[in-house]
Amino acid sequence: MKLQGNRVILFSGIIFFILFSTFLVTGCSENAEKKNPEIAKINFPESFTFFDLGSNTILSETVINKLSKQLGSYAVEKKGTLDISLSNKIFFKKTFPNLYNLNMKLNDEKGARVEHNITNLIFRYPQNEYTPFDSIKLVFSNYTKKPLLFSVTSKKKEGDIADILKQKYGEPLMVNWDDGESMSLAWEINNDFLIFSAISRGGSFKYTIMIYFANNIKHLLTIEENAIKRKEDERKKAGQTAF
Repeated sequence: MKLQGNRVILFSGIIFFILFSTFLVTGCSENAEKKNPEIAKINFPESFTFFDLGSNTILSETVINKLSKQLGSYAVEKKGTLDISLSNKIFFKKTFPNLYNLNMKLNDEKGARVEHNITNLIFRYPQNEYTPFDSIKLVFSNYTKKPLLFSVTSKKKEGDIADILKQKYGEPLMVNWDDGESMSLAWEINNDFLIFSAISRGGSFKYTIMIYFANNIKHLLTIEENAIKRKEDERKKAGQTAF
């Protein structure tokens, strides 16, 4: 009887420990999300993909290793500025005013350096012989680990990139640049943009693909604005308690 009683006590203790641990983990998780709402899962509608990376892809070692096998060596840059404009800023402002306004919020009008909590994953001269790209820059938010901007350049026209994009995303908006030679094709899905440009460079062309995950960019700006507001509130509170 005494042995059986000890077993009951032991079993009850184990159950209590499991329940308490679950409560503790759940409570900590909830507190973490309250303190850092940006870590809460916010999924925006899917739009464009590049090497299977989409608007809700989470940057991880697994993702980086997979890309490295496909594209070769890479460099990682932590923090930095985020300029999402095209090379012709006048054309960019006139043709894509929503993206232009986003870029204005990401950068200072007077040219002061504004750094963001981002990660740049950069592949230069990808080694895969079937990849016609010269450079690939993938920009992710360090708050959500989700993509903000994919910037791809190529001097080659192998694979006829424009036709591939048309087959996948349908007929685009076609806009000619002011130089009379360059042109852009643009697609918009769920507020995100993909812009393919053929840019004239002294008789030859450079081809660029810009994928703007505008929903994620806006979310980054919201997080940063909230952080600034919290710091201002803390400063005001500190000033009030001083007197």
